[in-house]
Amino acid sequence: MVSRPGAGQLTASVSTKRPGPADAGPGRRGKLASHARRLLRGRSVGGLIGKPIFWILLILFILVPCASSLLLTISPHLFDQQAPGRGAQWFTLTYLRQALTGATAIAITNSLWVSGAAAGLGLVIGFPIAWLTNRTTLPGRQFVFPSMWLILLLPSWLPALSWVRIVQVDGVIYKLGLNWPWLTHLIMGPFGVVLLLGMRSVPFTYLAITAGLAGLGQEFEDAARVHGAGRAATLRLIWPMLAPAIWSALAINFAEAISDFGVAATLAYQSNFTLATYQLYADINNFPPSFPSASAMGVLLVAAVAIPLALQARALRGRSYQMLSGRTRQAVRRRLTTRGKIAAMSGLGLFYAVSLAVPAFGAVSTSLLKNFGSSFSISFANYRALFHQADQLGPLYRSLAYGAISATVTVAGGLIAAWLLSQRRQKSSRLLDFLLLAAVALPGVVFAAGYIFTFNLPIMSRLGINLYQTATLLVIAYIAASLPTNARVLVGPVSQLQPSLRDAARAHGAGEMLAWARGVLPILSRPLLMAWLLTFTGVFLELPISQLLYAPNNPPLSVAIEDNLSNYATNFGVGMAQSVFAAAIAMAAVGVVLGGYRLLAPAGWRRIGVASRG
Repeated sequence: MVSRPGAGQLTASVSTKRPGPADAGPGRRGKLASHARRLLRGRSVGGLIGKPIFWILLILFILVPCASSLLLTISPHLFDQQAPGRGAQWFTLTYLRQALTGATAIAITNSLWVSGAAAGLGLVIGFPIAWLTNRTTLPGRQFVFPSMWLILLLPSWLPALSWVRIVQVDGVIYKLGLNWPWLTHLIMGPFGVVLLLGMRSVPFTYLAITAGLAGLGQEFEDAARVHGAGRAATLRLIWPMLAPAIWSALAINFAEAISDFGVAATLAYQSNFTLATYQLYADINNFPPSFPSASAMGVLLVAAVAIPLALQARALRGRSYQMLSGRTRQAVRRRLTTRGKIAAMSGLGLFYAVSLAVPAFGAVSTSLLKNFGSSFSISFANYRALFHQADQLGPLYRSLAYGAISATVTVAGGLIAAWLLSQRRQKSSRLLDFLLLAAVALPGVVFAAGYIFTFNLPIMSRLGINLYQTATLLVIAYIAASLPTNARVLVGPVSQLQPSLRDAARAHGAGEMLAWARGVLPILSRPLLMAWLLTFTGVFLELPISQLLYAPNNPPLSVAIEDNLSNYATNFGVGMAQSVFAAAIAMAAVGVVLGGYRLLAPAGWRRIGVASRG
């Protein structure tokens, strides 16, 4: 267990005492010492990152749209939303009461326990994979990192559709002569929903734990061994030091699972297992749409994130995790035995079979077969039809540009948010923590609806803010939706930074910006790169926000794919071919970014983050 600040136990090799020059006095040395103390208190950094501007942008583009969407619940008339026969409702609790009864209550209950189970499953699978990749001689470990991006790259509806296509009664396994009704009942039910959402959570856990392990030096394990600790005892020492990364992974997993729409609208819906996000979508998709009812469910989903947030705050309260300094030594990989390699490779093989191999087989087979797989003759007709569509490359170029712009801006904002979140003693940090996590849990449909209601108000035009139905608003929405997850991925490595890293550069005459560039950026370069790729892959095929906010006649790639998939009779195979092609393009883009980092980044930067490469 990590001791509280001030304790002198072995397990707290992390010191929280603020260093200061012993000889600080009048003159230049006294000024340097005074400035160092201000740095340690965070004042200069606060000025550097423009905290007031950050909060203004956060309020304008996250809080206001979220609040507008959720405010519909209690004041529909404020946004000209009026239920038939109910008149003008300036204040009502009717929709909240309805959300807690009947089918809506069942859907919310299902979402709560499914999201909790998926978050736990993601941690149980993701932590060992991250440890094996970063701390052992696991064969093929260099392929784990890119494979995680492939899992993240695939929108959740694609693996879900692939699994349904394989196990449904007239699916692939039955046409192959495998009469396995037990597999159909297993996947087409709550177990299958938890399984797919849990597999979706593994990359978030892997990235968060990998970032934490990158700053965990060899000296902690050496200290434990010197005092006679075995491998199990050493692991018990290391586990608490990774608490920020572990709890961040759990929070991300829960929030992502509870707000997921792809699995809810495909596998869960066809299994008659209703989740809150699909019930919410049904309220919006009805005629006339019931946005207040959908907003009421959004309120309850946002309130649900208080569960992991409260557990995280309770677990991390009063503890310090600043353990990365200039004396940190690179960890040594442990050699696996033959039995250990067999067990590890078997576990990894099973994970990739469930998360990648089976969905890939379902998607590729559907794209290569005519008539939705009525026969098993291979044909490239769907791909030929795809490339003969008018303006086939336009949506692809737009999504690549949207993803790159959103990722770049989000990483900058995510770094600021992660630094603020690491200052856990401040009330503003706790407020920011809840705001960002609540934004993750808010379903994309409701989040996008909030942008519509906010930026389509007449007052916006009078203020000269004419963003509605523009690509600019779509990119802003992408950034706002990606920032919470991005910040939580970065909070682990940022929490490990000691102020001495900046102080060392400042003591040698570097300015504030140069001190960050020399003392902090090299250490955070790989986590920042991972966060950039996470945002890019998430935006590239994002659907709910894209569907509601894209500029007329300029659809992004996900909307173009959805248009083909929705035409089930003629273009479903074309849509699956477009999905496979899009995944290949995105993976190529990720490969270019990673290759560029390896070629262009200074050697010292790469050595600092070498553990995360696997």
